[in-house]
Amino acid sequence: MTPLNALQLLIIGILTVVFGLPGTLLALLLPGRTLKGKVFLWVSRNYSRIVLKALGVRVASGGLGNIDLQKPYVFMANHASHADAPVLASVLPHPLHWVFKKELSKIPVLGWVLLACGQIMVDRSDPEGARAALKKAFSGLTGNSSVMILPEGTRSRDGKLRPLKKGGFWMALDAGLPIVPVRVSGTREIVAADSLRIRPGRVLVEVFPPIPTEGKGPADLPELMERVRETLLSGTPGPG
Repeated sequence: MTPLNALQLLIIGILTVVFGLPGTLLALLLPGRTLKGKVFLWVSRNYSRIVLKALGVRVASGGLGNIDLQKPYVFMANHASHADAPVLASVLPHPLHWVFKKELSKIPVLGWVLLACGQIMVDRSDPEGARAALKKAFSGLTGNSSVMILPEGTRSRDGKLRPLKKGGFWMALDAGLPIVPVRVSGTREIVAADSLRIRPGRVLVEVFPPIPTEGKGPADLPELMERVRETLLSGTPGPG
């Protein structure tokens, strides 16, 4: 680890504590997933913007006009880097409830924030339990509170889009919520796979038009998944 990398991680650690501990305490005092989600929106957006700026990461966005701030959605984004989450949190305007793997709950401060702020924890070793957790979380959302899913399930090591998992699609169908594909480009150049080294650079977030699910059923699942996949692959090849 270089001195610069150590300094970068120190900055991230300090900001995580500064934003995470008060956010956790406030969320614990508030009832309901919706109010907790609003706390998480404020914490995640401001934390992410400050961290990215401090590390020299510039984020550009396009397509935000495709979504209605007053409506709930299921956002689905590609996943190629540790940088994806803060980049998405810095751009998307909705109170987001992230679907995250159980292992992240064990990370000090980060795990506390995720659990206290009503984010959606799933156990990847228990598909039925994960589906039940998703269904319960979806049923507790109100207003414009939305869900963020990284449907590949894990980071792509080569930058190519991995096969999409069905869980989030089932829940979007069940809830009748539109799916909004979101493509993130450039984060692999910021933080490469299996690396903690952070490089300054520019990232692009593209928000595509919502894909409706209302009135659709299980028979429509393959077509829906293919539409999302094709949309994610149709984005521009990089941040420019």
